[in-house]
Amino acid sequence: MCYVDFLSQYSTVNVLMGLWRFVTAREIGVVEDAREELAALLAEVTAAWVLDPANWKRLAGYARVIPDGDILPLRAKYGGNDWQIGVNYAHASTDDPENALWYSWPDLVASVLLTGKVPNITEAFKIESVGTMDGLKAVQFRGQVPIDPRSQDFFKVVIEERVRLPKRKELSEGERDRLKRSLKTFGSATSYGIWAQMDRQESKSKVDFMCYGIDATPYPCRVQHPESPGEFCFPPLAALITGGGHLLLALLERLVTDRGGTYAMEDTDSMAAVASEHGGLVPCPGGPYRATDDRDAVRALSWQHVRAIVRLFGRLNPYDRAAVKDSILKIEDDNFDPQTKKQRQLWCLAISAKRYALFLRDGDGEPALLRRGVNNGEKGEDRWSEHGLGHLMNPIDPESDDRGWIAQAWLGIVRRSLGLPTTPLPFAKRVAVGRTTVSSPEVMKPLLALNAGKPYAEQIKPFNFILSCHVLPLGHPVGVKPERFHLIAPYENDPRKWERLPSIDQYSAKGTRYRISTKVPSPTRQIARVKSYGDVLEEYEFHEEAKCADATGAPCGKQTEGLLQRRCVATSALHFIGKESNKLEEVEEGGVPNAIGVYTEYPDSRRDEWETKWLPLLRGMPVPRLLERGVSRATIYAARSGRRLYGRTREKLIQILDYLSAEQNPKPKSSS
Repeated sequence: MCYVDFLSQYSTVNVLMGLWRFVTAREIGVVEDAREELAALLAEVTAAWVLDPANWKRLAGYARVIPDGDILPLRAKYGGNDWQIGVNYAHASTDDPENALWYSWPDLVASVLLTGKVPNITEAFKIESVGTMDGLKAVQFRGQVPIDPRSQDFFKVVIEERVRLPKRKELSEGERDRLKRSLKTFGSATSYGIWAQMDRQESKSKVDFMCYGIDATPYPCRVQHPESPGEFCFPPLAALITGGGHLLLALLERLVTDRGGTYAMEDTDSMAAVASEHGGLVPCPGGPYRATDDRDAVRALSWQHVRAIVRLFGRLNPYDRAAVKDSILKIEDDNFDPQTKKQRQLWCLAISAKRYALFLRDGDGEPALLRRGVNNGEKGEDRWSEHGLGHLMNPIDPESDDRGWIAQAWLGIVRRSLGLPTTPLPFAKRVAVGRTTVSSPEVMKPLLALNAGKPYAEQIKPFNFILSCHVLPLGHPVGVKPERFHLIAPYENDPRKWERLPSIDQYSAKGTRYRISTKVPSPTRQIARVKSYGDVLEEYEFHEEAKCADATGAPCGKQTEGLLQRRCVATSALHFIGKESNKLEEVEEGGVPNAIGVYTEYPDSRRDEWETKWLPLLRGMPVPRLLERGVSRATIYAARSGRRLYGRTREKLIQILDYLSAEQNPKPKSSS
């Protein structure tokens, strides 16, 4: 592999697109009916067009499209109950313009770059900055970096000064370090985060709320835990920034695939391109080539090919060349031996998009995880992912921030993938425990039972740490609802005591207590069978990448391996949900047991799939056919009369209606 990443991706996107002009504008104007302009722009798109920095400043716009095989980001429930973003082939279920989807212009350019086709645009507009706001003043950032917002691009200054810092010998080492951290933190937060900030407002019950969705007019709804925008929230700017990030990655992918290559892993701002010193075919199930032994294979680029791609991104360098000399795409220093400075062969094991490890192999083929390298005099990051494991405590020393246990787990996974012997992990049988905080009244409520009778000093208080563990499938205590059950316990830093802690159900108003065990063969009314670290790591190793498809086009399963491809996704209904800050990433990682209480959904009755699709189908379906499939007469008539169904009853009825509808209206067979 050759590991590459972009220089401060979001800040660079801001500079390339000239977005600082919107931050300092006296007002932001809207140019309506830009559909023809966008269509003409997209017709020009090639890799060379995107490599021209002048074109990036033309992309401050948004459009509504009806997807038809376009490669677009879609948040959906790909393989479970959590909403994940995948960049896939999107198809609309109908041609109704009311269900068209909004995207930023950079996202549409990325789609054209990867597919070669212009999307079906129903409407488009762009934004323009008008004047400069009054009262702007020059400042000295930390007294060391002069910034004049009237004439300088803040993001450009931040990146250039970060790069120049090692050469500023007039500053002490401590001051350089403090200034570097300040520039990085402030630059990162303002380059995206503050524009997308949405704050969850805890509420005991549903409240009336006016939601601004994808339509011209807002709609009323009732929600629990609504969100309010942060002080600087401006979603149009946030959408352009993320769209620009997608475009950089799409350009990198296009330049790699144009040379016959592929990649093992692609993260938010980086890629592990399949590459070796001289290139050539590498055996890989599902690959488009055939190796000499007749196995499927992919083509590894040569290191020279990768360097050529990096040089091409030099055309997009928007910074002062005295500070940032070369390209905005970097071949990471991890690719080079720290002693000889010569490029070395890296290897990658990728389980899913954010679960991967880079490693080295010695002359005997023994693997070693790629540890911290050196980058411009500063330490880099360990090149193995903690995603999906980061919520768990250190099972050896819970008070330690050392994540070496994750490195041990990854090394075992890598060795097994190479067919090498492994040794059992010493902590595999311990109950897997995560640490969280008492962050809301809803979490505090069941803890009152544990506080009863204790002195105040010994009670669990708001913002204290508590422990949580996860129940195995079919391990829930008898009589509880698995979707509304999560065990929490008082904080304890001795792993030997974890299994004996008094655990309570987070969703129980009375704080019902249970015992936990990793050993009992089956649960009882008082005992829950919970996951051990070994259980978690086994699931982790065979985690399916649900957002991708295998070589046949079928969704990936736990045993899928080899070259993956994009899935074809058809939109069936639109759901309006809250921002990622509502612990969506924790659900995906496994730090939160289920989506209930995490997602804030804003129901739009105009697009309610039950009302628009399933209820009309139910009312037209003969009652005897429904009774034959196990639906009770009471359920049928209650639903037909307008009573809302929930949970498993509704899911079961939808499955039956879907089956009967397909049976009643079978799709014509292909004549080919």
